[in-house]
Amino acid sequence: MRISRALRPQGPALQLSCPLRSQSRAQYEAIRAIHSNTAHPRLQTQLIQPSTPKTQTRSFNLSSLSSFLPGGNNDGKNSPKRVLTASRILPYKPELLFKVISSVESYSQFLPFLTASTVTARDPETGYPTQAFLTVGYGPLSETFTSRVDCDPSKWIVEARSGAKYGKPDTAGSASSSGLSGFFPGASEGIFEYLSTKWELTPMESNGASRTKVDLEVRFEFRNQMHATVMGAVEGQMAGVMIEAFEKRMKEMHGEGR
Repeated sequence: MRISRALRPQGPALQLSCPLRSQSRAQYEAIRAIHSNTAHPRLQTQLIQPSTPKTQTRSFNLSSLSSFLPGGNNDGKNSPKRVLTASRILPYKPELLFKVISSVESYSQFLPFLTASTVTARDPETGYPTQAFLTVGYGPLSETFTSRVDCDPSKWIVEARSGAKYGKPDTAGSASSSGLSGFFPGASEGIFEYLSTKWELTPMESNGASRTKVDLEVRFEFRNQMHATVMGAVEGQMAGVMIEAFEKRMKEMHGEGR
């Protein structure tokens, strides 16, 4: 009886030893690490927590933005005032050319950079336009402004002007004799401080054929440097492209010339 009692395993000892035998050494070491002071959960959180990213801000003014736009540095060509000219000799009588040039309402049909043109006033005697709404657009820029139109068939000149330079009334409150200071609605509108487009025709004779020299002069000044920079990429070609478009219009309407 004494021998059998000594060989009989005790219940509590069996219950404590069985779980330890069933676990691998790696699992046992992992359990110890969790409950040890060297692997405290709070310390682990601090070690793996990523640092908060910092937000960096930059500020720009118009002068700094202009360096990223086309034509940002072109040796002084970004000055606000511009004078562009182009000439061409066309095989048409001046009467035909003048009729097309004075039809301001049709400008948007053939002139580049002009997306809309509407005559708002005409001379009661001649029927020539005296005022028009013109919309100029290129890239992100698009503005509609009022233009004063002067048509002089005796000199073969058609000129459209807009802007504050031409919108200041004289002391009498009416247009001066030169017409440059006459007030007209919308003079302060648009991206331009002023804009003047002048067409001038000079009749020529060559071997009995009618020919006419067409001179185009475009004068304008932008309201700010940013507009000047944006337009700097195309402005050098503007007058030439316009007079070329006018020649194409004449060929469409009157053929190769008379």
